[in-house]
Amino acid sequence: MEEKILLKEGIDIDLKGRGGDTPPAEPNINEYDFFVLEEALNLDREEIIEQIKEAYLKGRGGAGFPTGLKWEMALAEEAEQKYMICNADEAETGTFKDRYLLENVPFKVLEGIIIGAYAIGAEQAYIYMRGEYARPRNVFSKAIEEAYKQGLLGEDILGSGFNLELRLIKGAGAYICGEETALLNSIEGKRGRSRTKPPYPIQKGLFDQPTAVNNVETLASCREIIRIGAKEYKSLGTKESRGTKLVCLSGDIWKPGVYEVEFGQVTIKEIVEEYGGGTRDDAQLKFIIPGGASTSILPAEKLDIPYCYETLAQAGSSVGSGAIIVVDDSHNLFDLMVTVSRFFMDETCGTCFPCKEGNRQVNHILNKVADKGGFSKEEVEIVKSIGRTIYLSARCGLGQTSLNFIYSILKNYPDEVLLGGDKHGKD
Repeated sequence: MEEKILLKEGIDIDLKGRGGDTPPAEPNINEYDFFVLEEALNLDREEIIEQIKEAYLKGRGGAGFPTGLKWEMALAEEAEQKYMICNADEAETGTFKDRYLLENVPFKVLEGIIIGAYAIGAEQAYIYMRGEYARPRNVFSKAIEEAYKQGLLGEDILGSGFNLELRLIKGAGAYICGEETALLNSIEGKRGRSRTKPPYPIQKGLFDQPTAVNNVETLASCREIIRIGAKEYKSLGTKESRGTKLVCLSGDIWKPGVYEVEFGQVTIKEIVEEYGGGTRDDAQLKFIIPGGASTSILPAEKLDIPYCYETLAQAGSSVGSGAIIVVDDSHNLFDLMVTVSRFFMDETCGTCFPCKEGNRQVNHILNKVADKGGFSKEEVEIVKSIGRTIYLSARCGLGQTSLNFIYSILKNYPDEVLLGGDKHGKD
């Protein structure tokens, strides 16, 4: 497909997925032009934020919060120190777009971090990277080192009078640290547990100072908005879903990889069949998970809809992290539910007791159900009751979304997961 924004310049990247075992050549800072950063540093902070707001960029990490609004609130906070954090703790199942950016276009990400820090008035920045990402960490560490040598980090960046110190933090392998407040605790050397909100990180974040936390793709997108202008950027996509999105295709397809799509201009079915090559070995497509295991599934018959925030919401799911996992009909639904449930049971931080114990109980029920080959009506109601309790009590997205996958299986495939005598009169 035609490339749009994020990957348009710099390294020549095959958008239909990189094949083979040979890693790409490491980017060379001497071959990269930081003209976008130079342009941004010549603008007022308010001008940059206004461009991001006008482009209506939503956070690409999963929550979809307007980036310009977040930066505007951070700039308005008065404090001796502010922090900009790039969240590269990419642990959502099926997601690898941020890794792709960090390995192939690290200087675009770096520009995005510096621009974001300048926009909110932060002179300290961190990039918190997933512990398992050895190669991206090596590539980006070298990018930071070279940036200091070239005067792109440190004091008086490009003669602008703006100072910024950037430090890379290696995560410890916990899924919960992708949640922004748990990430803050981890950087501070504490256990990765979510914090009660409010106060929000914008008000009281890292070391109790105003902090903006943005996803890797979000910051790279900010760089592109400054490059082409908000007007051109928002001409792409739809009214509620501006610009482009990096989609991670994986699962039972021929051509897994990272694909850049313009919101609203391609259907999910086209993404799977045209870009992903369709299901392997002539298997029948059963459903897709559109945004990682924390999002609700969409059955095969519901995939002929434009890929954007609003249509996915109307279909009962969400864009999430952009991880489209394709599942064919060869899989056992009970095995899938048990696996996803075990993931959330293992990854809960344990702070909220209903989340910790509730996910453990759901996993216990699912194992029993798998052994006997179906849910009873009573077991369905128990799972739903536990899920409501977790949703109402959990203080972070992990708990609130931990049963989405299971709920959606129950909703879409009742005849396959309920015991024979309980298949009538269900909701």
